[in-house]
Amino acid sequence: MFVAIFKNGNRMFKTLPKPLKLATRARHRQALAVLATGLLLNGLAFGAQAAAPDPASALPRLIELLSGRFDNLQQMPFVASRAADDKVNHVEAMRIQAWPVENKQLDGYWIYNQTDKLDPADASKSKVYRQSLVEFFIKDGLIFSRGWSFKDPALKQEGIPSAAFLEQISPQQISAGMSDDCLTRWTARGDQFIGRIDPAICVIQSKYKNEKRKLFAEEIVFPSGVWFREGAYGEDGSLAFGLEEGNFVRFNRLRPAKP
Repeated sequence: MFVAIFKNGNRMFKTLPKPLKLATRARHRQALAVLATGLLLNGLAFGAQAAAPDPASALPRLIELLSGRFDNLQQMPFVASRAADDKVNHVEAMRIQAWPVENKQLDGYWIYNQTDKLDPADASKSKVYRQSLVEFFIKDGLIFSRGWSFKDPALKQEGIPSAAFLEQISPQQISAGMSDDCLTRWTARGDQFIGRIDPAICVIQSKYKNEKRKLFAEEIVFPSGVWFREGAYGEDGSLAFGLEEGNFVRFNRLRPAKP
């Protein structure tokens, strides 16, 4: 990298040392990521500043945008390799599959959501990472969601559950993942939705250390994909694990396979 300097009114160029080059590039990439996130959060669509839609009419659209198949394979070539036990800014190849669930025993709107970890070299090889039923509801004029886990641990080993199983599952077979303080609150902005878990109120006891953890999550949903980040802050305010602000797992919506 070259920088321009002036001596006696004449422009000269000087090569920066290699460590400074790398630091400058890193800051540049981080600045671009933060800028891109800011643009997305402020509305991809020109009409994002319009009045927020009625939650009752917006919720079905949110369900529609969250449904489908997504992966972040296009992102992976640009992800710096990190140690497997690195808990900060660690991004892996993943796929999401999600669809609405109609169940007479469960009130409101529900989605089945499954995240699989993929082999970047062969996406046909995968391992179930997370399975949940996600409940959506309206409270005090706002849209919220809550994740529910399956009580039967064997389900995770079986892969994707059948439609018949999901249609007949009872409330006694699932358990709420977190308390009401950790609900995801959704806001509609133009043709996108932003969901957030607030770390100021979502506080849990760490399983590994004798201290509290402030959990956060941020999800940006739009027609062509989903950007997602989650993690937790320690009592001292430092990032204990997860993705720093401006860093997301960037899922692209996959087109249905042609018959």
